[in-house]
Amino acid sequence: MRGIYKLGVAAVALAVVMAGPTRSDALVDDPYTSFTQPANALVMPFDSTEDWVSFMIVSNIAGTSGTSGGDILGVTTHWAYWSDTCQHLVDVWVCLTLNDTIVVDPTDISAIDVGNIQIGPKTNLEGERGFVVVTAYETDEICSDGSIRGYAPVDNAIVGGATRANIGIGYSFGNDAIGLGLDDTLSYTELPKGADDDVDVLTLNPTTVDASSVAFLSLEERAGSGDTADVEVGPNTRTITANLVLYDNLEIPTSLPDHQIKCADFTSMVPGDGLIPNSISVDSSGFLRLKNVNTNDDRFVYSVHGQAVGSFGGSNYGKYKITGTDQ
Repeated sequence: MRGIYKLGVAAVALAVVMAGPTRSDALVDDPYTSFTQPANALVMPFDSTEDWVSFMIVSNIAGTSGTSGGDILGVTTHWAYWSDTCQHLVDVWVCLTLNDTIVVDPTDISAIDVGNIQIGPKTNLEGERGFVVVTAYETDEICSDGSIRGYAPVDNAIVGGATRANIGIGYSFGNDAIGLGLDDTLSYTELPKGADDDVDVLTLNPTTVDASSVAFLSLEERAGSGDTADVEVGPNTRTITANLVLYDNLEIPTSLPDHQIKCADFTSMVPGDGLIPNSISVDSSGFLRLKNVNTNDDRFVYSVHGQAVGSFGGSNYGKYKITGTDQ
């Protein structure tokens, strides 16, 4: 559970009025998603289809195990890979002692023991794309899998990031991992609550970019696999039909065809390649608003947009507004 005090919108507004013009209160906290603090679970997209390569890095900067305040300096992490068609691909256990780091290539996946040695069979996910969920659990002295402590999740433990690169076009897009904390009972990974139904995806002028890769990750609570299914987030297999509106740099809205999202959806902002049909004229930077995507508290849609112009490239996550209170 995130250790952040949550203020409602009305409470923040009252605080600003009471304070007067001498100071400006900060943002309304989002206690559910973290890019700066360690988390219980990390979610990252990957793409190992033609011309695409991916790498994920995860570090244990704070995770310990044991009921006596952390007598075991480490955690075991469960890596569950899901395809863009909702298929569970593979899962492995990776030991991460305190201050340990691992870099993973989806075409060379295996379990890792306490000595950083690959053990068991290897899996090659070449030709697949989707997302991986990495969840931290308590472990024992030899860093057994999570069953040794009854699959007890550990919050505020791990951090990470992911890179997707297309070697055919010569661009790569990297981001911090999506960090998620535990619910109030400390028993399962929690998705955002009290968020606006809409998600906004920033974009440069789609007609001038040399590359655009948008990944929508539709997640659901307690939708993992196997013995950890009730703890972990997994793919939301219910199709979401999002209404799309593109706002240009003059605030002019342009309606686009509806877009369906389920599990992991990889698409593009380049006209004719995905979200924007060739029949609609677009010639400006701005943002794409996906309306009515986060209408259930047990599911949530994240997005990440990688784009490049010439030698300049970058990526950013979709943004949403906090509208409710949750304390």
